[in-house]
Amino acid sequence: MGLDPCATYHAVILAAGESQRTRPLTLQRPKPLIPLLDRPLLAHILDELVGLVTHVTLVVGYRAAMVEATFGATYRGLRLRYVQQTVVNGTAGALLAVGPLDAPFFLLYGDNLIAREDVQGVGRGRYGVAGLPVADARAFGILELANNTVRGILEKPAQPPPNALANPGIYKFDAAVFPLLAQITPSPRGELELTDLIGVLAATATVSPHICTGHWVPVGTPWEALSAAQFLLVRRTDGPIFLHPTAVVHPEARIIGPAALGADCRVDAGAVVTGSVLAAGVKVGAGAQITASWLDDEAQVGAGAVLAARPFTELQPSAETRGLLSRTQLITRGAVLGQGTSVPDGVTVAPGTLVASGTYLPQNR
Repeated sequence: MGLDPCATYHAVILAAGESQRTRPLTLQRPKPLIPLLDRPLLAHILDELVGLVTHVTLVVGYRAAMVEATFGATYRGLRLRYVQQTVVNGTAGALLAVGPLDAPFFLLYGDNLIAREDVQGVGRGRYGVAGLPVADARAFGILELANNTVRGILEKPAQPPPNALANPGIYKFDAAVFPLLAQITPSPRGELELTDLIGVLAATATVSPHICTGHWVPVGTPWEALSAAQFLLVRRTDGPIFLHPTAVVHPEARIIGPAALGADCRVDAGAVVTGSVLAAGVKVGAGAQITASWLDDEAQVGAGAVLAARPFTELQPSAETRGLLSRTQLITRGAVLGQGTSVPDGVTVAPGTLVASGTYLPQNR
């Protein structure tokens, strides 16, 4: 495997959390295995590292055996090592679980689609942190800068300064950071935070900022998973519709991209699927209407049922798609159906509905 000229050949990816915010997509699987088109979420992150690093340490926890069984010891030439975070004590706690590393390394979160160019940008100095320009920084940690260096990270400020840079979770560290972890105390939520490590490190070393130029798409909720899938679909060179070879679409049904249909999906006559993800084994009945929705494995939508959608205009999307998705696309929500759930014939599901299990019935029925 030919490598880019880079002094950093190791990456650490934090992927241990149970992620209750992404339920129901993570009731039966860990977040790294949320299916995005033909590959799990984690695979898309690893794809950006191929040719850039040789070794990846995956910090795992929730349903860790499923992650290891899926990826094994190697992925596209990357050597994979798995470390269990047995105590859920924060992002810096995850780094503690990794233990000392004797070479420089990138550190990434396992729930963001990131761009290779921004990993490379962070790697230009001994220590680096990415900064992402966002429209509304109040929901992020933001980089505290002085003399073009990072002095710390301020968490979710009520009044962020103009042109604040959000922290998208791309770092470069080396062996010297591990002794500094002992100086971190638990945050108000009782966890050891990587953001606190930045402040400790910056007190004695230069931490260089890198302003992101590529995409950044978080997967922290089912709706963000839908946006991530839509983003990957519109990037496809062969069109914004992904059909698994075993998916069956009736000639009188319509699939309007960006849309993805997984293995063994079936869409019956007259149904219309728009801007949605249908995972493996999903069945859509005749005349059903599905918009901006995620249907997880084996979900079923009856004939004439409607999964309605609308823009939630109060939302401020955090994804940076470099113009590939519009704001309206990012804030439009239909329904999320968990694994094995069903919507009966003729039933309309209100926009923004999450169905974790069983059969959906309108409350006024």
